[in-house]
Amino acid sequence: MDQIKTGRFISALRKEKGLTQEELGRIIGVSNKTVSRWENGNYMPDIETLRILSKEFSVSIEEILDGERALAEKPKKKPDPFSPKERADFWRRNWKRENRSWFIFWGIIVFAAAVFGFLTSAVCYSLFNFAIVDGFLFGGIILILDGIFAFGLYIWFYNKMCIYVDNNAYKLSDD
Repeated sequence: MDQIKTGRFISALRKEKGLTQEELGRIIGVSNKTVSRWENGNYMPDIETLRILSKEFSVSIEEILDGERALAEKPKKKPDPFSPKERADFWRRNWKRENRSWFIFWGIIVFAAAVFGFLTSAVCYSLFNFAIVDGFLFGGIILILDGIFAFGLYIWFYNKMCIYVDNNAYKLSDD
């Protein structure tokens, strides 16, 4: 503890508030000569006076005794126990679990369209007397369209999952 440094700090705090030594002495209950002795480093305020000074200047007693403002330390951030890949995998699994019913629904639709494509050739042949080649051609077109639809669904679901993972796994914490 450096009395001169403490005195300079008290002087700086007093000047920041725009007070004279006499005004500060009146607020605290001491004479202006006592304030002058603190600021010159000749004397130190007693404990009760330090408490009053800390309230008056909105600083801690430790800061007054140290003769400087404490640097505002940021709270230490706990290290994340998971790697970014582990967090992304967690949110990816979570998204799949939340959307399982949609996977099943669209899987049934795609499967039904595939079955419809296979059955089309037989129906075309028996009902409309299409040649086998024409029925297979029509069924093949339906299967190709079904494949394109299934691929489009896959891309759509994958995109939705990536957005979900980005929003949850990589969002910044509220610091």
